Amino acid sequence: MARAFRVAATDFYYQSIRLVPANLAWGAGFVAVLAIAAWLSPILALLAAPLLCLPFVGIVGMAAQIVRGKDVVLSDMPTAMRAHGLPALAAGGVLAAATVVFAANVGAGIGMGGPVGWGFASLAAWGLAGSWMLALAFWPLLVDPARATVPVARRTRLAALVVLAQPLRFAALAAALALILVVSTIAFAALVSVSVAFIALVAARVVLPAADEFEARVAGDAATGPA
Repeated sequence: MARAFRVAATDFYYQSIRLVPANLAWGAGFVAVLAIAAWLSPILALLAAPLLCLPFVGIVGMAAQIVRGKDVVLSDMPTAMRAHGLPALAAGGVLAAATVVFAANVGAGIGMGGPVGWGFASLAAWGLAGSWMLALAFWPLLVDPARATVPVARRTRLAALVVLAQPLRFAALAAALALILVVSTIAFAALVSVSVAFIALVAARVVLPAADEFEARVAGDAATGPA
């Protein structure tokens, strides 16, 4: 995984002229959601938050193309948004809902106290972690140009299988990228200009080869299995 971070940093360096504007576009949307939360209603902000998945899927689409060795231009961002906008919005809505439910259950469990409460909070925390791991695997596969003709349902299933096949690796990836996200949120300028694109690159560098390897292994097992 360390190699994925190093290569992603190199990718970002050479493609920064395209990735930084894309990240800034996402950052503008994030600032708008924060403004809605501060000046209008946190509930409205929560409802608007899945819209951030539109610029995000554009960024991940560029990252996937970089990993696949394709030429990248800034116009690839709106192209990915048009091609994958509906499943991105659906995934964003599901992820937002799951995050709210699991986070609320963590808080409720801690509030209950005792073995039952802490057990309930622990299960909800595992749900949060699992959702984050699945999301990291899902986004690069959604926009993978090598799987453009594969139905979204199959790519979603593949994301789950890849995580289940390498749970420790994806747990480490999720923890590392979550730490980057937390630090970047504190250093707000990094979040809106750099960090989201870098996270997308790292995720793509880990997920796409892992998915390729998993499918090759499954195909090999099927070919050598009993007739």
